Amino acid sequence: MQLTDKIRSVNRLFNRLDNHVEIFREKAGLACIPGCGKCCFKPDINATILEFLPAAQNMYQSGVYEDILIDMMEKKINSICVFYDPDDKEGHCSCYMYRGLICRLFGFAVRINGYSEKNLVTCKEIKKQISQPHFAKQLSYAPEITQYYMKLFHIDPNLSMQQLPVNECIKKAIEIVALDYRYRRKPA
Repeated sequence: MQLTDKIRSVNRLFNRLDNHVEIFREKAGLACIPGCGKCCFKPDINATILEFLPAAQNMYQSGVYEDILIDMMEKKINSICVFYDPDDKEGHCSCYMYRGLICRLFGFAVRINGYSEKNLVTCKEIKKQISQPHFAKQLSYAPEITQYYMKLFHIDPNLSMQQLPVNECIKKAIEIVALDYRYRRKPA
């Protein structure tokens, strides 16, 4: 599968997930606190390269990928996400439309524990919104983290297998996209 096909597949997966999250949010009555961004300020977030290929493609096509790479060289790979913008009052992500799978799942997805129980993976702020009596029923609508990572794995096992710090994933995704665009055959 060509890189552009993989990116298209990842975008389709993200669209399905965004719809799934929206249904869960409506049923459960949950939402992020406007302008919060605390989840993005965590320095030890891991992700996969594949989930950041759409962002890398967008940066390459917009001509800003070199600026991002320079910014990354100034920061440590394990620091907070290079897309985090403390001045953005909306949610602090300068690349929100192209954010990774981990960013889309956090807050509104579940993990299945060893007892086959669904546990919401979210922050303290969203947990405050949960009304206990009816909430367990609402979890049946929540996206399951493992299922979405398995769907990502089926798009490209090599680029979705290894979990790396988020900035390292972004850097490698930019490198892959830039190399592909540079050496792609031009149509006749």
